[in-house]
Amino acid sequence: MNFPLSASIEGILEFIKPTIQSVMNSAKYGITIDIRPQIRKRTLDQNEYLWSIYKHIVEFWQTTGFVPDELKIKFLNSKFLHEYFKARFDITTTTKMSTVEFSNYTDSIQHLMTEQTKGEYDPIYPEQPLQEI
Repeated sequence: MNFPLSASIEGILEFIKPTIQSVMNSAKYGITIDIRPQIRKRTLDQNEYLWSIYKHIVEFWQTTGFVPDELKIKFLNSKFLHEYFKARFDITTTTKMSTVEFSNYTDSIQHLMTEQTKGEYDPIYPEQPLQEI
């Protein structure tokens, strides 16, 4: 269950007491309660920004012929880049990333491109900050 920061501790306890009691009544060895901060998942705006980065890299490849990590490929598109960069940075999925993790991921992609092209690649940035905690 997720509760907003504005919820009172007393209100939360009253809400979950029946569930806890029910679970305790049927638990053979006890119960585990996991309380942790809620993390915001990456936003749709962040995802759109990622795909605009891929498009920008494809356009850069079309004008310069540059391919990240000197990959021996003849064709480059956004879908390939998505799978390639996930593998390159050891990421299985971007959909479960927090907003902060996702921002770091997009920054890593553009930093890699800038570094490997010795500054020839010009990173793109969103008009507004997309990172939300």
